[in-house]
Amino acid sequence: MSEESINVNLWRRVNWPGIIAGILTIMLPFLGSWWLFRLGTEAMIMAVSPFGIDVSIFDETMIVSPLVWWLILGLKLGVVYLGVLLLTGSILSVSNRSATIADIFVRFSARKLLWLVVAFVATLLSLSVLVNQLPGMLGLPFQLQVPYLIGRSSFSIGIEGMQLTAPIFMGFTQAFALAVIAAALGIAAWIYQKRCYQKEQ
Repeated sequence: MSEESINVNLWRRVNWPGIIAGILTIMLPFLGSWWLFRLGTEAMIMAVSPFGIDVSIFDETMIVSPLVWWLILGLKLGVVYLGVLLLTGSILSVSNRSATIADIFVRFSARKLLWLVVAFVATLLSLSVLVNQLPGMLGLPFQLQVPYLIGRSSFSIGIEGMQLTAPIFMGFTQAFALAVIAAALGIAAWIYQKRCYQKEQ
């Protein structure tokens, strides 16, 4: 077999979806919020991701508790660790000697980001349902019908015969789109690695 054909075979064995997914996963904790909530123009703005919660009310930034800060830091480090494992395993898959450890790294890390994305969306959806039910359940003197994850609506409250209304906006950001892409590539990397490892056996 010629040297050229050997090099081609080596390049084919590299887990390219895993490399891209690993790089994106490492970057995700530093790309900003995944989801945005806005009440009125400046009444309340909330930018949320698994790696941070930024809330401002009338331009006053709310301080996150130290416990939440440490939990978020731990999640950031954990996701970066998963990205490094996925990237390393995807690169090591080129070598016969490292095939086993590469398979372990990829199988362990490739699907974890998908569960994080699913849990994030499920949490937001559950909170939307809960917030929509609260005024009726507690008999509160205002109407609130927030969109489910994405969209626009309004918040209305009656005070001394006056009706005050403020617009509500909710939506995902580009960082969330990258998280979805990284999660999808992680699944592709897991499937690719599984097939390659079975061939080696």
